[in-house]
Amino acid sequence: MMEGLEELLAQLDGLVGIEEEVYRSVEACGEFVRDDARLRAPVDIGDLRKSINHTTEVEGEEITDTVHTNSDHAVFVEFGTGPVGAANHAGTAPDAGVVYSSEKWRARIPSLVSETDAGIRYVEGQAAQPYLYPALKDNEDQLEAKLEADIRKALEEKTR
Repeated sequence: MMEGLEELLAQLDGLVGIEEEVYRSVEACGEFVRDDARLRAPVDIGDLRKSINHTTEVEGEEITDTVHTNSDHAVFVEFGTGPVGAANHAGTAPDAGVVYSSEKWRARIPSLVSETDAGIRYVEGQAAQPYLYPALKDNEDQLEAKLEADIRKALEEKTR
């Protein structure tokens, strides 16, 4: 038998079981992106910020974390709307394939409602105010470094 083979096999057996450490690292990265997205989201009454969350899942051998929101207006804030959004969407995901309406539309603007004014105006949309995509994209290097360091640490601990 080769010298050191048993020791090597024992170390390889020890590598099985770092899934938990990897899961925790991926989850921590998801929390970081979620928190950064919450800080970047514009605030009116705060419901968009409160709706941003994350979910860590294991499917087969893959561990993923998804940062998401269930807010009904989240997509309009992220990508903008109408002609204004089409002209002002810097910082959004470049491959999102968003299609903007080119027409103005009538909208009731609550802050303009008075006894003599119904608050109805023609609007051209709003500029994008990206918060989800930049929270991931601007932190990619930091997240990769954290995952690498956590995996390296787990491997070192398992092979001692």
